[in-house]
Amino acid sequence: MTPALILALLLALFVALVLATPQARAFIKLGFRMRQDEREDRRPGRAENPQLDAFHDAKGATNELRTELDERTWIDLDLDQVFSQVDYTLSRPGQQYLRHLLRTPCLHAEPIAQLNGAITQLESEPDTETTVRAALEFTDDRRAGFLATLFYGELPDRPRYWFVFPLLTASAIVFAALIFVWPRALLGLIAIATINICLQLFYRPRVEALIPAIHEIPAFFRTARMLGRLRTDLFTNERQTLAEGFTKLKVLQSATAWLKYEPSEDANQLFASMYLYVNMLLLLDLNAFVFGLKSAKQARPTLQRMFEAIGLIDVTQSISAWRKTLPLWSTPTFTTAQKEIRVTGVAHPLITNAVVNDVRISESSALITGSNMSGKTTFIRALGLNAIFAQSLGTVIATSWHAPLLHVSTSIGRSDSVLEGRSYYLAEVESIRTLIEQKGDGAQHLFLIDELFRGTNTTERVAGAYAVLEYLNRGNDIVVVATHDTELLGMLGSTYAPHHFREEIADGTLTFDFKLRDGQATTRNAIALLELMKYPAEVVARARDALR
Repeated sequence: MTPALILALLLALFVALVLATPQARAFIKLGFRMRQDEREDRRPGRAENPQLDAFHDAKGATNELRTELDERTWIDLDLDQVFSQVDYTLSRPGQQYLRHLLRTPCLHAEPIAQLNGAITQLESEPDTETTVRAALEFTDDRRAGFLATLFYGELPDRPRYWFVFPLLTASAIVFAALIFVWPRALLGLIAIATINICLQLFYRPRVEALIPAIHEIPAFFRTARMLGRLRTDLFTNERQTLAEGFTKLKVLQSATAWLKYEPSEDANQLFASMYLYVNMLLLLDLNAFVFGLKSAKQARPTLQRMFEAIGLIDVTQSISAWRKTLPLWSTPTFTTAQKEIRVTGVAHPLITNAVVNDVRISESSALITGSNMSGKTTFIRALGLNAIFAQSLGTVIATSWHAPLLHVSTSIGRSDSVLEGRSYYLAEVESIRTLIEQKGDGAQHLFLIDELFRGTNTTERVAGAYAVLEYLNRGNDIVVVATHDTELLGMLGSTYAPHHFREEIADGTLTFDFKLRDGQATTRNAIALLELMKYPAEVVARARDALR
């Protein structure tokens, strides 16, 4: 029997052995599915990252420079959807870093000014911008999202008998080579292959989240090397961090360098499947894990600094790319801590051809009235989103923005839960209590509220709303509240300036201009809507009689 025939039989036997176990078949299918997902997810502005918040969860608001948005505010302002609109990052570390910035707006103006300076300089150096984007794409693989887990998360210990893995790999290679001169080596190779497959199926699930990250370390260092060698005076600290880290971590690079030969997501399916079989035979993943894990543990502080340097560089080019898609934007001007906001031409980022509005809040808070669908809630969300953009991305969707550095907190939208057994009123009580508790944290707040306590009766709702709004307005904190309870204007007096939206009903049509105006709303549309929706004339007439 010729050596070639022996190898062919060996390959056939190995494939049959692999496919004989359901666990192995599942492993193969998982590999193909991950590759298919990666092929379908190669675009800027994407949000499909299984580890999207891994960096933020590990980092949090770790110093006094930043304030963390609570989960209610994130949901109220639709920030998951907004994130997908502003995300033009080209790497997974950059995507996670951008997410972190939006979740932790800055409370100091200097970092925002530095970010805007870097964006301006990057745009003035087209060659640098091109090199930056080319370098970042090396870490755009879906698996690079797991790097944050490897660099920041809790790591397992290496298995007690980790040294067996490279010995088994070496044995498999030796037996395969001996087949050409000693055919009986085939039996040894089959035995080693069986052991390796069992180890792969048994141990790999335990480190599933870390093996993808280990595979991306060569790409991570390739990005670091290219960015560290940029010929520019831009990103001085980041370039130095990356260049020093690349030089310092030679051991980790050597332990994982061979992984760069793994087929990419665009590789031929036959070649990719062969790699999966060879991976199982030679324990490539597990060897990468046991050799890379120790080096990664020892180098974590350096790897973390490199990760954040890549993230910041990517965010810089991402904001530049995002701005180019906007019909209107400007950089914010931050004022000293005072009870004043001056904004012109502000718009909501998720609305195409949005109507822009101006608002000035000075020495008081703002109470907005108006009919249903007139734009009150959208305006409140636009104000909150732009306050967050200003302090995280150095960009506002407005003609001008003059405001202090603010901690944004909201109570907007419905939050009743049948499954949790909570009434709408109880949910609102809990939400407003969170705002009250935040008042004492030392930051200046922008509280955004839509219809306080609408889950209870009118008398108690107005009384409760008055007490809460009076309390939240104390000091320099600014409250912007939308309500139908116009009684509150008389109760709150000059502490809340009135603003309103209005509508017009003409020729059986209800229209809105979505423009914010000073003063109290003077129109109502609830009963008019009944008529427009073809309610019986008797019902409409009785409603109007009751109103009178």
